[in-house]
Order: sequence, then C-alpha cells, then structure tokens
Amino acid sequence: MWQPPHENSLKINVDGAWQPGTTEGGVGVVVRDSTGKFVAGCAIKFTNVFSASQVEALAARTGTILAMERGYQNVVFESDALQIVTALRNHSIDRSVLGPVVEDTKSLLTHITGECFTHIRRTTNGVAHRLARFALHIGGSLYWFEEPPDFISDILYEDCNS
Repeated sequence: MWQPPHENSLKINVDGAWQPGTTEGGVGVVVRDSTGKFVAGCAIKFTNVFSASQVEALAARTGTILAMERGYQNVVFESDALQIVTALRNHSIDRSVLGPVVEDTKSLLTHITGECFTHIRRTTNGVAHRLARFALHIGGSLYWFEEPPDFISDILYEDCNS
C-alpha cells in the first residue's frame, strides 16, 4: 500500500516500462502531497532503450527533472528498481553502462533540498507503473498538473482509501 510522505512534503513515484525485443521505453512519474492529493504526473516515451534497467534510470532522472523544474523541495522519491536506487545512493562514481544517466540524476538531486531516493515494492508503485505502460503507446510526452488523467483515478483513490 502507498504511504504518504510527511506533512509539507511531496512524494514522487517513478517507474519505467520496456518490452524486450523493442527499443522503446515508457516512463511514468506521479507527484502527490501528504494527503495523497495528485499534484503532477507525466508519461514519456523514450527511443533507443535497450534494457529495463536503462528505462528505470531514465524514470529516476525524469522524476528528478520534474521536481527541479517545478521547484519542489522536501521530496521523497520512490522507485521499485533496487539497482537504480542503490546506484543513486552510492557516493562513488557509477562507471557502468547506466553511469551517465545515474550521475546526471545525482547531480540534479543536489538542487533539491530534503530529497531522498527509496526502494519500494512494485505493488506500491501502481500509479507510476500504469503511467509508464501508457507511455509505451503515445508518441512523445504528456504532462498533467493538479487534475490526474482519468485512467489513473481508480488507483489514486485505492491508494488513499485502502
């Protein structure tokens, strides 16, 4: 079950979706406040994606960019990709194939006060997952602010009322 952040904080859930045999990935990001109210979200399709780990790293970076561009502070980031969360929390330079995206994300995170990246179970990342799957079927990127798209309303409601 999704857990709200502390009062006066935001929680940003990120997820990536990729189908083996393709070079397209989808990223989903959802931002909610301490009452569970939808603040923002996006679904973005990426090309030249070659692994699930790569699209998960892109999801983390996308969520971080959204937070930075909107001026969000006191943010808890959540991802169900343990490899990416571990890499983002590691203070040494990531020299893996995902290193450039991970290091870029780490650099962006320094502009956000009170941030942390935490790992969660996939079952508690349903909204971001649905947005990521949706992103696979769009031509580019979609953003929503204050009002969520209808196709995630049921999960948002369940998360706050279970």
